[in-house]
Amino acid sequence: MFRKKKYCLLLLLTIFVLLYIIVTTDLYELLMVPRISSASVEILCYDEPTDLNNSALLLLDERLVAKNNSIFFVETSCNNGNLLLNPRQACALESAAKLNPGHMVYLLVASPIKNNFFQEHINRLSVYKNIKLRHVDMNTYFDNTPLKKFYRKKTLKSSLWPQSHASDILRYATLWKFGGIYLDLDVVLLKPFNNLINFAGAENDYDIAAGVLSFSYKHAVANMSIEDVKYNFKGWLWGNNGPGVITRSLQKYCQVNEVSKMTVEQCNGFRIFPPSAFYPIPWRKWKDYFTKNESEIERVMTTLNDSIAIHVWNFHSKALNITVGSKQPYAILASRFCPEVYSSLNDIF
Repeated sequence: MFRKKKYCLLLLLTIFVLLYIIVTTDLYELLMVPRISSASVEILCYDEPTDLNNSALLLLDERLVAKNNSIFFVETSCNNGNLLLNPRQACALESAAKLNPGHMVYLLVASPIKNNFFQEHINRLSVYKNIKLRHVDMNTYFDNTPLKKFYRKKTLKSSLWPQSHASDILRYATLWKFGGIYLDLDVVLLKPFNNLINFAGAENDYDIAAGVLSFSYKHAVANMSIEDVKYNFKGWLWGNNGPGVITRSLQKYCQVNEVSKMTVEQCNGFRIFPPSAFYPIPWRKWKDYFTKNESEIERVMTTLNDSIAIHVWNFHSKALNITVGSKQPYAILASRFCPEVYSSLNDIF
């Protein structure tokens, strides 16, 4: 009997020690996440050397990027050397450039682009002299940043969604390098930013979203965010490395956990806009932007009266068409805020 009890106690102690190790070390991560995810094939193009003699895009010259006065978009897909920017993404760029002529608007492209044939809606962007399409060499872009070792260790290749998480780390690294404003490619700007800087937008009462971000150069939140990416990256969690980063960083900076308590005063001048500013239609109601019902159209457009931008939730909405010339809310906004791109289309936006 005594021997049996002793055996049971030893077994329980062993289980306890193993659980302790799992909880307090990286063993959980080692078990749950492959070092190289099978999805990493989606970003193989990042490993290609940049050939400036065979590139359709200029390499970003970081010396020419004005601190705090640029708007950045990032494109992280691999398309066999082609720049495949759909009309809605081009609309996002145009809306930013049209409303902010004093800002330089950059599209930073991770993939080497070899084909210099661009679709007509992309060519229309050349009307705006403040739009620049530039390639960033992922193998060197993170040098001289806190993410140098992070990227060199191929941490990104452990992600289950490497293109999405590449976008996350690019936005935080870019704002850390230059300051300025970052926008997702499924955003349409409705009002100019003017001199606005150091802000983000709440998606709801609990989370800060990462689709619209602004840090001034060397701002504390920029430092906190890039350090959070470095130490808290989790490739198996979709939102951990985008909205999770800015939410955790602002909780630390503002010294409160609740988004509702993140006032300008509490956050030392950093502003967290309410959902109505950038996310007036929540993701669960994304179809509101596509409605053809007249009474619904009026309601949606009224909802947007005080918004600075809209986020159209591309992850959910990309398969639903907008008819060019229709009164669908998204169509109305595109005709106003990205007229060059919109007018280049025949039937579908």
